[in-house]
Amino acid sequence: MFLYNLTLQAPTAVSTAILGHFSGGKHQEVVVARQQFLELWRPDTATGKLVVEHSENLFCQVRSLAAFRLTGGSKDYIVLGSDAGALSLLEFDTRGKRFVAVQHHEFGRTGLRRQIPGQYVAADPRGRAVMVAGVERTKIVYVVTRDAAANVMIQSPLEANKAHSVCFDVVGVDVGYENPVFAAIETVGGDGAQTTKQLVYYELDLGLNHVVRKWSVGVSDTANKLIALPGSSDGPSGVLVCSEGFIEYRHSTGGAKVHRVPVPRRTGQIDTRGLMIVASAVHRMKNAFFILAQAETGDLYKIAVQYTADEVTRIGIKYFDTIAPTSSLCILRAGFLFATTMESGSGHQLFQFENLGDEGGECFSTDSEHGSVPEFSAHELSSLALVDEIESLSPVIRSQVHNLADEEAPQIYALCGRGGRSALRIVRHGLEVSEMAVSELPGTPRAVWTVRRRESDSCDEYIVVSFVDATLVLSVGEEVEEVKDSGLLATAPTLALHRVDGGGLVQVTPRAVRHVMADGRVSEWQPPQGREIACAAVNARQVVVALARSGGHAIYFELHDQLGVLREHEQALHVGSDITSLALAPVDAGRVGAAFVAVGCEDRTVRVFALDAARCLEPLSVQAVADSPHSVAMVQQGVLTLYAGLRNGLLVRANVDAVSGELSAPRTRFLGARPVQLCVATVRGTPAVVALATAPWLCHVVQGRVRVTPLSYDALDYAAGFTSDQCAEGLVCIASNTLRILSIDRPDAIFNHAAIPLSLTPRDFVLNATSRHFAVIETEHAHLTSAQAARELVARGDVSESEAETAVLPPEQFGLVRSERGRWASLIRVLDPFTGDSTQIIELEDNFAAVSLAEVVFGGETFVVVGCARGMTLSPRGCQAGSIRTYRWAEEGTRLELVHATPVDDIPQCLLPFNGLLLVSLGGTLRLYDMGIRQLLKKTQSSVSPHVITMMRPHPQLPNQRLFIADVQESIRLVAYSPDTHVFRTVVDDTLPRYITSMHVLDDGDTVVAGDKFGNLAVLRVPERAAKLLDSDPTGARLAFEKPKFGTTHKWDLVAEFHIGDIATSLTTCALAPASRQVILYTTLMGSLQVCVPFVSKSDMDFFRTLELAMRKLWTPASGRNHLAYRSAISPVRSFVDGDLCEVFFTLDYDMREAISDEVDRTQSDIFKKLEDMRSMFAF
Repeated sequence: MFLYNLTLQAPTAVSTAILGHFSGGKHQEVVVARQQFLELWRPDTATGKLVVEHSENLFCQVRSLAAFRLTGGSKDYIVLGSDAGALSLLEFDTRGKRFVAVQHHEFGRTGLRRQIPGQYVAADPRGRAVMVAGVERTKIVYVVTRDAAANVMIQSPLEANKAHSVCFDVVGVDVGYENPVFAAIETVGGDGAQTTKQLVYYELDLGLNHVVRKWSVGVSDTANKLIALPGSSDGPSGVLVCSEGFIEYRHSTGGAKVHRVPVPRRTGQIDTRGLMIVASAVHRMKNAFFILAQAETGDLYKIAVQYTADEVTRIGIKYFDTIAPTSSLCILRAGFLFATTMESGSGHQLFQFENLGDEGGECFSTDSEHGSVPEFSAHELSSLALVDEIESLSPVIRSQVHNLADEEAPQIYALCGRGGRSALRIVRHGLEVSEMAVSELPGTPRAVWTVRRRESDSCDEYIVVSFVDATLVLSVGEEVEEVKDSGLLATAPTLALHRVDGGGLVQVTPRAVRHVMADGRVSEWQPPQGREIACAAVNARQVVVALARSGGHAIYFELHDQLGVLREHEQALHVGSDITSLALAPVDAGRVGAAFVAVGCEDRTVRVFALDAARCLEPLSVQAVADSPHSVAMVQQGVLTLYAGLRNGLLVRANVDAVSGELSAPRTRFLGARPVQLCVATVRGTPAVVALATAPWLCHVVQGRVRVTPLSYDALDYAAGFTSDQCAEGLVCIASNTLRILSIDRPDAIFNHAAIPLSLTPRDFVLNATSRHFAVIETEHAHLTSAQAARELVARGDVSESEAETAVLPPEQFGLVRSERGRWASLIRVLDPFTGDSTQIIELEDNFAAVSLAEVVFGGETFVVVGCARGMTLSPRGCQAGSIRTYRWAEEGTRLELVHATPVDDIPQCLLPFNGLLLVSLGGTLRLYDMGIRQLLKKTQSSVSPHVITMMRPHPQLPNQRLFIADVQESIRLVAYSPDTHVFRTVVDDTLPRYITSMHVLDDGDTVVAGDKFGNLAVLRVPERAAKLLDSDPTGARLAFEKPKFGTTHKWDLVAEFHIGDIATSLTTCALAPASRQVILYTTLMGSLQVCVPFVSKSDMDFFRTLELAMRKLWTPASGRNHLAYRSAISPVRSFVDGDLCEVFFTLDYDMREAISDEVDRTQSDIFKKLEDMRSMFAF
């Protein structure tokens, strides 16, 4: 088996984000790290939207980021800390649209190691040096300068190591233009001495070129974060040390007073633990600054520092607003707050400041140092207003693939998020569409156009709708109204419409070509008697019309420069077959007209003719297609591209040579059973094609690659690009008898999400196939549900019973109420995925936690079985009591009824229907239960695993005889069951201690795909000899009684292994598109969706292996990480081709692509076609 690994959606969790001017312009941008991806986001301050400008796979684990600007510079650089064992200084190349490594310096071994720097990076605020630190011991300082040619240079590293130290945070201290200073929180100890946590200042002496440990002072043992204050003329300098429950100001100057302020907490808080600050942002204004800090509950605090000269006199902190807990905060000068999150439910949000929180509210200053902790009442957003959000899937806990909506492609149902912001997300392939307006029309329209009077106009003036025997003209303004004096003929259908140079319009009807001039005059050309115009193509200076039933006769018109009227060309176009569609090429810069016209013919061909003066109407190329073209279009998408929509539902795309007009590299894709109608629009300022079949599709360019993506919307009949004051880039469409205006907000996305909110962190779910309802178990540690919190407040006497319900804040915004450790909240939910309604919620009392779930059939009736544990502890693992609750589906599968509860003596970690019974894992033991009247009846049990069984999967062909189990740290085991002796026997185990997080058994029954917690994906297979012995002895008795020295005699054969850099949480096989083969689909903890495509031909395997080797040889990622070493981070990569690396070929410059194509011995167009076919045939 050889697999091709491909990322469908990059990780959605953002670990860190930095703010700066990375393009060198006036607008601020945000660089975010998504696992191994580095992305540049631009907040559009005019529209309030987040725009993903660029995304790049660095093929490394991004550990930290810092923005760095050289003194006197106007452009920010990116300091990257990764697992590459090196410091990388990156620059965003605005011309090449990619990140470029300006400097790269190796300092240690690769991988995530405690003593290798990269976990923390900090930059000097004045742009002179950077510090890179590891978790333990190591700190390195680099001086950054420019050489004689103004190129960025870094000098030799200077070490600031401290033995027996553990680092918690590092920041650059603003000391003006004195020697650069870096502050760090360290735990220092060793040789049996008691460890203490200290704040340490490291000073870089620029004159002597060395780093000294300048100053240190003891801080709280709970100190976790540093916030650097502005210095020099902008502020007092120094740092704020954030600890559990309080923030204190520290600085190395002799007279600096220590100011300590407690962190306020919410009124009525049940948990008495102090709050930890998890994120912060410092915003500088003219002669002032302020700080926003966020606690782990999501509450934002505004910190104000009052100072005189260099001395801090007072620190105040007060509650600001509440948003979801974030990983990074960025305050933009335009008045926006950008917040990234590692959790689902809220996504990455862009807020606008309504005010700075100075109106009202109590300020808690350092004067309350020895008093009680101040409290506040949390409220809805008052100082911030949400303006945009990019959805996030992270963390994905479980996922399943179903087609419950009976659509062409299946949907992915994923349990995402944590706490009160968790959700069941329904993920579909397609772009999300916003419906801005819908209006009914007086009939059934056939086509629609938008037109501007002048080229300089920024908005469309008219929307023109064509019916069977009429044309309706609508004006675009504050209201859409019918126009009677446009000059367009309203008593005939319109075939084509366009603005003409000089301010006029050209309208093509079946009986005439009408030129409506700017002064209101109209000139007409009419076809010969008894003939009609079948189709037409128009631009600002050219018109081509084809006559119906004429054997391919077409007339060509050009706009006369002096007279300003259309002039018929002296020669006509003869094709030899009836013409079905026409399209003019876009007008290149420096030209006045299109160079080519594309002609679709009834003889199943698409032809290209020249329109330039030297070879006007000369045939240039012909492309045979599978059916007659229904419509054609030509757009500039990197290269001139011809699209042909066929009557059988196929979309054909081919490249057109800009000089010779030759067609090359044709690609075909099936869009549906309807004829494909093509319309040209604009997306993100670049031409795109909207293909309308059984569903609408968008063909547009994303980072150098043409992407064909469906729109998650109803079927449309016709569409045209639309621009107005309210919609900068939209579509005006017709569907049945309605006119609709649509907007595509995220054209760079691949999937859209529909979220059904949950109450607690989801753990598992099962589907009732009859009612199509899900049963979900949700469990939370050290938190309470809203009902439990209300009862707790009443029991404490804080509120009355009538006030209890309103006293608990909505958990979807404010999170769950925290409680003491060891306390569990859990519930079972039945929900309808179509409406999002919960038909039943069963809360578990008595500190029970639901840990496992399965649907089991006993005696022909389906039951839902839930494994529960009371008073569960995770370390050491155990519980006060275990229970297996059996529920019966009721009310046509929309509710659950409790049948009975069966006590067990351990945590029922996983459940599985087996041989008409229930199989339960208790620690390392398998126990088999049958249905009883009052409780489940124990049949047999066997100890088959040394630790804890965390997962069980049935054999796809012999589900009653064999199963696969996963141990918490001892990989996967194949277990055989003997029905005669009722004994489970382990017959195959592994040689490596894999920590399995997900697994899936392939259809052959001998191969299993598994992911582990270190980010590996492995394919294991039963040895051939063991498989033969099992076929002859299904009970496995012969294999079990062979006495090996360790484990079993037979070990798994390793078929393939690959490092994905993330934890795979779910694995399955499915077909993602109609008529496509099955692939291995897996979701990861950080929210990515990836597939493994098995190669079916040796030629494809050889081609992609050669391309991968060429890419490794000739191209290096911006991080400097060796690709082979990254994919072999834990174990050597085996029998995998990295599709993400191969697709980097799309983004390379021409010279690099040419060098790689020479190495592969293929042309660039051949490589493009292979890569696109591999993705479109098996995935998206």
